[in-house]
Formats: sequence, C-alpha cells, structure tokens
Amino acid sequence: MNLQPLNGNVLLRQVQAEEKTSGGIYLPDTAREAPAEGIIEAVPPGGSDEVAIGDRVLYKKFSGEEIQVDGQKFRLVPEGDLLAKYVKADAIPA
Repeated sequence: MNLQPLNGNVLLRQVQAEEKTSGGIYLPDTAREAPAEGIIEAVPPGGSDEVAIGDRVLYKKFSGEEIQVDGQKFRLVPEGDLLAKYVKADAIPA
C-alpha cells in the first residue's frame, strides 16, 4: 500500500470488535459496537511528534472517514481527534 495521508490526518487500521462478552456470551454482528481504536498505518508528511507507525490509539467515536484500499478497510482520522495511545505502564512518568 502506498497511501500517505495529508493535511494532518493519520491512517488507521481499526481494531476488530469483540465477538464475545467477558461473561462468555457471543454477540451477533448487529449487536457489536465498533471500537474507537486502531493501529497507525501511516502519518502525514513530516511525521508526528506524538504518534508513530504501529502505535495503538484511541480516537473520537465518530471521527474520520472510512476508506477501502486494496480490499482492506481503513480510517483517515484528523490527528487532533486522537485521544490517547497505549504505552507500557513503566513508560508513564509519575
């Protein structure tokens, strides 16, 4: 894939929704809530100071635009709509 986001957008691969609850109940497709998290696949030219390719991030629930490239679904999200990224617990300063 050779797609580079522009204008401060990042390209995300969405994380799949959970198929089963913590109690072991399987959810049908219609009952699954789309998670607002994804993995960064591409950043705008010049990069970003806060996120990098491969980071797992949370973003605003209805943010961005869903696109399809080479048969795969991605989401273009403005960098300002990213809320948090997952880090190791020992990497968070006290």
